[in-house]
Amino acid sequence: MRSMTAYACVYKRKDSQTLQLILRSLNFKYLEVTIHNLPFHSILLEEKIKRFIRQKISRGKIEVYAVLKGHIDSEIYVDEKVLATYIHQAKKLTKKHKLSTNFNISDFLSLPQVISCSEKRTEENLILAAAKEGIGRLLEFKEKQGEAIRRDMMHNLGHLHRNIDSIKKTKLSMPQEGNGKEDINEEISLASFYLNKLEKNINAKTYTPKGKSLDFLTQEILRELNSASSKTKNKAISPLIVESKTYLERIREQAQNVE
Repeated sequence: MRSMTAYACVYKRKDSQTLQLILRSLNFKYLEVTIHNLPFHSILLEEKIKRFIRQKISRGKIEVYAVLKGHIDSEIYVDEKVLATYIHQAKKLTKKHKLSTNFNISDFLSLPQVISCSEKRTEENLILAAAKEGIGRLLEFKEKQGEAIRRDMMHNLGHLHRNIDSIKKTKLSMPQEGNGKEDINEEISLASFYLNKLEKNINAKTYTPKGKSLDFLTQEILRELNSASSKTKNKAISPLIVESKTYLERIREQAQNVE
C-alpha cells in the first residue's frame, strides 16, 4: 500500500554545477505530473522524466522542482559528417541550377546539428540521474506512509468486525410479526462480505493501485449499513450500526490518501 502524499529531495554535484531536485506528491484523483524550472532547452528531458514517473506511480499530483546553480565547462563539437552532407547537397544544387558556388564555412555552421555543446548533455545527465534517485526516494516515503495508513485502517477494521459480529449474533435482528420489514440479515451479510473483501485488499502483499477499490468497498458497506439502520428500530442494534458507520468513515477518509 502506498500513500499519495510524499516528499523527497536529492542533491547532485558535477564539477562546479550543483542541482537540488525536490519532489512532492499530493492527493489527486488521477495522475498529474508538473515539472518546474528545467532549462528551456530540456523539453525532451522533461518528457523522459514524466514518462518514468508514469511507469512508477499511478495516482496523485506529482510536482518536481529543479534548482540549478553554477556552470559546467563546455566543449564545442563540430559534426563533420553532417557538415560534409550539407556541403555536398549545396554543391549538387548549385551545379543542377547553375548557381554561384562561393560558399563560406560560416554559411554552414549555423545549420541544425552541425555544432553541438557538451554542456547540455552533461546537464541533462545530471538532472536525469537526480530524477531517478528522487523518484526512488519518493516511492520509499509513499510505502512507509502507506504502511502507517494500513495499520490505522486495520485498527478501525477490527472494531468494525466486532460490531458486525455482535449484530449477527443477536436474535433481535430476526423478522418481527412475520412481515420481514425489520429483517436486516441480508444487509448485514452483504456488509460482512464487503468487509472481508476490504480487509483482503488492504493486506494484499503484492502492490497494485488500490485507493479506488478501497473507496468503492467502503461505499458499498456504508450503503448496506444505512439500509439496515433505516429498517431496524431495535435499541440494541441501532447504536452498533451508528458506531460501525463511524469506524467505516475513518477507513474511508484514510482510503482517500491511498494510491
